[in-house]
Amino acid sequence: MKRFEIIILFFMLTVHSFSQEKEQKTGVIFEKGTLEQTLTKAKNNKKGPKIIFMDCYTTWCGPCKYMSEKIFPQEHIGKFFNENFLNIKIDMEKGEGVELAKKYEINAYPTFLILDAYGNEINRIVGIGDAGSFIERTKKAMDPSNNPKVIKAKFDSYPNLDNAIAYLESLKESNFNKEIEIFIEGIFAVMPPRDRYSERMWPYISQSLQDTDSKIFEWVMSEKYLADRIAYKERVDVIICSAIKKLVGNYTAGRIQDADHNAIMLKVNYLNLLSGGKDETTSYFVNVPKYFGENNMDAIAAMLNVGDLMSKSENDRNAIERLIMSVKDFPKAKQEEYLKAKQNYLKMQMEKIKL
Repeated sequence: MKRFEIIILFFMLTVHSFSQEKEQKTGVIFEKGTLEQTLTKAKNNKKGPKIIFMDCYTTWCGPCKYMSEKIFPQEHIGKFFNENFLNIKIDMEKGEGVELAKKYEINAYPTFLILDAYGNEINRIVGIGDAGSFIERTKKAMDPSNNPKVIKAKFDSYPNLDNAIAYLESLKESNFNKEIEIFIEGIFAVMPPRDRYSERMWPYISQSLQDTDSKIFEWVMSEKYLADRIAYKERVDVIICSAIKKLVGNYTAGRIQDADHNAIMLKVNYLNLLSGGKDETTSYFVNVPKYFGENNMDAIAAMLNVGDLMSKSENDRNAIERLIMSVKDFPKAKQEEYLKAKQNYLKMQMEKIKL
């Protein structure tokens, strides 16, 4: 009887061991050890992969966990990555990861690097995706010709709109936002107006316009007649107004160091010209920073009027409330007074409906 039990136990252990081994081989197999050890293995690989796929992650990154738990364990994902790469996962906030994050300028998570056997970056993939799209993005990144530096060299040789867009797209895919700003500032003045305000370039220009301190903002404002004519006035005005309102919010919340009140108000006053009286929040975004610079909290508090604000749309009202209540050193008593008055107003409206 005991012999029979031993045979059964041996059988169960063998099946469990086999299932564990199979499970380990179905998904992406990640190397143990350091990046340097993995690079050495790649150099010495005669038949296996000679390039590295490095998962740059952090423990607090939700999308990183999604990739580890939902994507990398899939069998066809494992087949592709195990056949083409030596795979390694490194926490960018621990051990060698801290220096590697600096070396490869990792500024978003998850970032996946494709490296040659000497640690040179071939390309990178930023962000998550489903299994199919992630494989396609990886295939594209494996081609050295898709490296932003290679595409930039092509633009330098043939500086036309097509090559500019190709370079910007490669930077966007790699999350090189700083490089996007630098490139746009470098080419903006020399590009023909029809190119710099074209449909293809506008998404990048409009992103630069979000920063009212950028050179692009100054240039567009200096030739706004051209931007209005080529990129359409209404679209240009919406972007500029949004940027100025963001500036106002940062200024009145005290988030701008050594703020120059007069310089800020020069930009703020554009809102009166651009909104054309259609935006009911304009007067608030103009007057709140004006009174803030004068340290006139009573004037700001007077704008937090229930009768006036409840007559506006919900979106406009919310925008105005957020602006005023986030003003640095705005009296808490005034906030509580407004919230109480608002509650009483809503209560009265509900009673009217019941009647």
